[in-house]
Amino acid sequence: MRPDDQPAVLHTVSVDFGTVVDPETDWAEVDERLDAAGANGVELSAGRVEFTAFDWPAHPEDAAEPGRDHIARAARVLQKTSDGSVRHFGLIADAYVPEWIKGDPSIAGVLADGTRSRYQASASQLTDGAVGRRLVEFVATLGERYQPASISVTELFLNASFGEDDLELFRRMTGESGWPLAADGRPDGDAEVVTSWRSRVVADLLDRMRRALDEVEDGRTIDLTMEVRVNWEDPAMGRPGSGHGYRTLLGSVDRLLLWAYLYRDRRPEELERLTAGLADAGLDMERFALSVGLWADRPETEQSTPIAPDRFERAVREAQTNGVSYVNVTPLSLMTQEHWEVLERLWGPKQ
Repeated sequence: MRPDDQPAVLHTVSVDFGTVVDPETDWAEVDERLDAAGANGVELSAGRVEFTAFDWPAHPEDAAEPGRDHIARAARVLQKTSDGSVRHFGLIADAYVPEWIKGDPSIAGVLADGTRSRYQASASQLTDGAVGRRLVEFVATLGERYQPASISVTELFLNASFGEDDLELFRRMTGESGWPLAADGRPDGDAEVVTSWRSRVVADLLDRMRRALDEVEDGRTIDLTMEVRVNWEDPAMGRPGSGHGYRTLLGSVDRLLLWAYLYRDRRPEELERLTAGLADAGLDMERFALSVGLWADRPETEQSTPIAPDRFERAVREAQTNGVSYVNVTPLSLMTQEHWEVLERLWGPKQ
């Protein structure tokens, strides 16, 4: 499920989990849309370790729909373009574990004020615990089962990392005696020793995923990608406070996929400044991809309004600048006819 050679320019569309597992999804129509838009790649959400788009033999209780392999159903239709070329076929593994946390709150990450995250596992769980082991197993299973061109890890953050188990891990990895403290007496999540440690924790988990993929037949040919937050002020730094220090993570993955989401408050031309910041820092631009998000509203609003087509068009143009040759659009569920027409103009076969 991957081309023999990576195309020089890669244009992909991500399909959200709800669309992947919806039995009413017309994959033939999606295939036609991708062809008309000139998308030579597609990325499907495979779900979370607790809610998968296929029957996972090791954990059958976690299937979204027992007895159905939604990924295989989509892949049979989307695998090739209209000219017979093999599409770049990627899978997305979501690291959130909200249902697991509901059943066992002790696995959750802890914020500086002592509250537990609803979605994120703790640093100690990712490093030494069952959650980290299950995430590695999930990625390896996707590689072995589907042999995709790439696997992207998403929603892997570490801003909630102040539990007692995390403190033990922090001491072990850094040699520090305790958390650095902010002015209010709480652990300082912005201290460099903390943010660099968080990126190391994430990188170590990615290293384990990479080794697990390498043990799968032909797994060395599967790219491992990490989806990361963007630092608009200092692009090359990344977001170490989230465990997304770019230079650290690049030692563990093939590529970073940047969430270049505009929402309502950013101008499309900021994407060009973002790519320029990466290039000016001397980073290898072949190892960066930009994801243009269609969300006009931020996730906490739980709205699903897409950005206007004209802003979307400018954003897609600005994303492919300063050496970026891999541009992703997400999610499929927010694409309107007008947004598809934008991609046809920018990526389509006549371009």
